[in-house]
Formats: sequence, structure tokens, C-alpha cells
Amino acid sequence: MGNCAPVMTNRDQRTILKNASPMRVACCLAVLALCLFVTGVLKGQTPDPTPVNAPQSRVRPPLNPFPRFEDWSFLRDASLRVDPYDSLKFIPLNGSETNYLTFGIENRTEFQYLDNNAWGAGPQDLTGYVFERLMLDADLHLGNPARVFVTLAFDEVGAKKAGPRPGIDKDIADGHEGFFEFGSNLHNPHPGWDVIVGRQEVMLGTGRLLDDNEGVNVRSAFDGVRVGYDKPRGRIDLIAVKPAEINRGAWDDVPNPAITLWGVYASNVRWNSQFMSDVYFLDYDAKSATYGNQTAREQRRTFGARYFNRLPGESPRAGFDYNVETGFQWGSFGNRSIRAWGAGSNIGWTFPGEMWRVRFGLQADAISGDDGQPGTLGTLNALFPRGAYFGPKFALIGPANLLAVQPQFVFHPLQNVTGELCWIWFWRENTKDALYSFENVQLRPANLSNARYVGSQPNLEIRWAIREHFLAAVNLAGFLSGTFLQQSPPSKEIAFVNIGLTYRF
Repeated sequence: MGNCAPVMTNRDQRTILKNASPMRVACCLAVLALCLFVTGVLKGQTPDPTPVNAPQSRVRPPLNPFPRFEDWSFLRDASLRVDPYDSLKFIPLNGSETNYLTFGIENRTEFQYLDNNAWGAGPQDLTGYVFERLMLDADLHLGNPARVFVTLAFDEVGAKKAGPRPGIDKDIADGHEGFFEFGSNLHNPHPGWDVIVGRQEVMLGTGRLLDDNEGVNVRSAFDGVRVGYDKPRGRIDLIAVKPAEINRGAWDDVPNPAITLWGVYASNVRWNSQFMSDVYFLDYDAKSATYGNQTAREQRRTFGARYFNRLPGESPRAGFDYNVETGFQWGSFGNRSIRAWGAGSNIGWTFPGEMWRVRFGLQADAISGDDGQPGTLGTLNALFPRGAYFGPKFALIGPANLLAVQPQFVFHPLQNVTGELCWIWFWRENTKDALYSFENVQLRPANLSNARYVGSQPNLEIRWAIREHFLAAVNLAGFLSGTFLQQSPPSKEIAFVNIGLTYRF
């Protein structure tokens, strides 16, 4: 989350280059040169491209991975069955065809190479490794008011010397989702009221606090109840859930008994065409949490709001866009009071025209850290955010105790090709607090350096819709170490490559 961040002066930049090794400068220039070669000019998640010659219909939903609801009932009209797999998207179960079954598959294979993982600390994988994810879903529709949805997930990672990261790399086999939903009219995009009971993905807003964690290999899910009321001018959700505890074995994921989350989230409230908002309150209770050297119960409340003029997932269109989010947290951690905050903004301009459809943007994040006072805890807890919080794919630094700024460039050279380039600069918000990974796990303790500047991370993503059911993606990233890492070694520069192919129907 963030409004602003420090900007390096020319003197700062000259100092960094002066102190950099020739290899470091060469790495930086090589990544930038490759980006410029690919884009022809100089960004978040890159928009999905549209396949050439794919079946087009205003009623045909896109093949997105496991949205809250896909309506394939239009396939009652046999003339609209233009895809070879349409026979699996609509299988009628009664004479009136009001009860029907829908099947779906996603299979994603990724090769990933990461040089100098954690800046050279711990085991290293010199030859790369392969992620494999297979997700099978079945959606049983019982007329307009009810449905049963089930997803099975099989997540594997090849020989990785550094070992699978807990909860995000490997889960041999499990029920990822299994819920019953009922409501006033589930085939309506704004169905009025609806209730979901069971294991489900929960993604609200832009995923800063609650997300499905799509970027990494194992997606996130929750066990519990979600009650919603949805009208064209906005939606409100009441949630009471426990996160699914991801275990690496087969059929062993259970609700996490130590964590409970409940709250209310009003989303996409439309005031006019140029101003919409989200407002939310979330209550998080963890029986055991660790910050620094202290482990205690964490009871944390979050109140926040988001202001924007483009809906999540909306197709790019010409003009100015903005997305600003602010939040405050309070509560208790053991005998300490929690006082934390965060703010984030992303503003941009998309140029008119179908070819290239260029967008220039700027994102800034400010996320509180702890000031070392014994009676309070100032480190923000981002709860269950998206995995690649900064940049399209490379996930290393988590959203706590940070200032970050990133210029962005999004381009769309062909109908079936999109791309994004961004360069992110990181500083610690408070020099008395650590540098964190996700779930507020320390990457580097605070007491090794008084420096604020952590480093910078260039990212390039290219997404190519090969055909209707095949999507390829290439991600290149790096990390150039700043003063804080150099004074708390190891601090080797990082190179990251991820090449993936996704099949969906």
C-alpha cells in the first residue's frame, strides 16, 4: 500500500554506480537493453491477450482460471457451440436443461531459473526447476438458485535444492475448492443475495489483503461462509473464514485452527463513472505469531478504503486511470499495542488506438514498519495478499516496512500479445525494523545496518495467447542490491527467468 516514496537524486545515482561492480552494472544494462529490444520503448499483472480467431460472443465468458461464476447456459442454443470443448461446458441433466454440469481444466507448466536466491544465502539451484500445476473443476448448476462447485488441485515442483517453499510450491493432491452456493438468481451478473458455504477462494479488491495467490504454484483458499448482496451499483460481502492450511502430502489440507478472519467488504460502489470505491473492515486473530524475537497472540483489526475509476479485470481503454488504497491497523500483539498503516497508489494514462494500446503508469507504496518502542508494534500485516506483490511474477520482498516506487509501461503490440515493464526501487520505511518476505518472515534483521535503501528490481513480462486454449508467458527479472543489503551480506545480484505454458478449457 502507498502514496509516495523517496526519489533518488542524480548524485545518489552517481554514488550507486560508482560503488557498483562492473558485473553489477553489466547486469543492469543487459536487462534494460533486452527490455528495450523487445518493447521498442521503455510496467502489475499484465493484461491477458485475446487469441486470434478465437470464438467471439458477447455471452461467451473468457477462459479465466476459476472465477467466482461462469455462465455457460447460453450453450443451450446449439448454433453457439463453436468450440470443440463446448460439449463439456454444458451437459444437460434434465429435460428442461435447467440443471446442467460444466467441466474445466487448467494445466500450467513453468520452468524457473533463479540465480543467487535470497541474494546468495542458503542452498542454490544452478540448473533451474519445473513447476507443474493441474486443476480440475466441476460446476453443477441446479436451476437459477443453487450450484455445487468442486476443484481438485495437483501441484508439484521438480528437484529444487533450496526445497519447496512452505504453502506455495508443492501440494501433491488436494481439494482446492468445494462449496455450495445458493441465491436469488445465480445466472444474473448481479444476483441480489447469495451465500457460499465451504472451501472457496476469496479475492477482494485488487488483492492487497485477500487474494487467490495466482502468481505462485499453489493457490490460496479458505474454509467458511461468505454472504453477499450484489446490485449494479455495488456489492457487499460478509465473510467468516479460516485459511486452508497447505500441506505437501495428498488430501491433507485442513482449516488452519490457529487463524480466524471475519469482516465486511463493500466493493465497486459506483458514485459516478469516474469515481468508485471499496470500504472494508477485517478482524484477524492468530493464536501464535512472531515479530522479531517475540512470539505471542496477534489480534489485529484493519479498516481501509480504495478509490478508483476502473473496475478490476476491466479491459484497457484510453484515458486516465487511478487506483488509491489506504488502511490502518490496530489491536494487540501479546502485551504490545498494534499501530500500523499502509497506503498505495497506481495512476496511469492509456493512449487511444487498438495497435500497441500503450499505458504509462506510476505506482507508489508506503507500508509501515516498527520503530522499536517496547509497548507498540508498527509492522503492517498484509494478511493474505497476492504472491507477486511487487512486479508481475518475481516474488521475493513482502509488503511490510517498505517504501517503493515503480514506473510502469504496458504495451499491446498485437491482439494476442501483451507486455509489461516496470522497475521498482525499495527502501525500508523504518530503519529500526527488518526486511520481510511474505507472512512477515524476516529476510534480514534490522540491527545489521542503519541504511534505508534496499535495492531495485527490474521486471519484464510478455504474454502470448497462442490459441484459444493456450497461453504462454515469459518473465525476466533481477535485483540490484542497495546499501542495506551490502552492509548485511550476502548481497549478490539476482537473476530470475520464468517461462510458462498454460492450457485451459
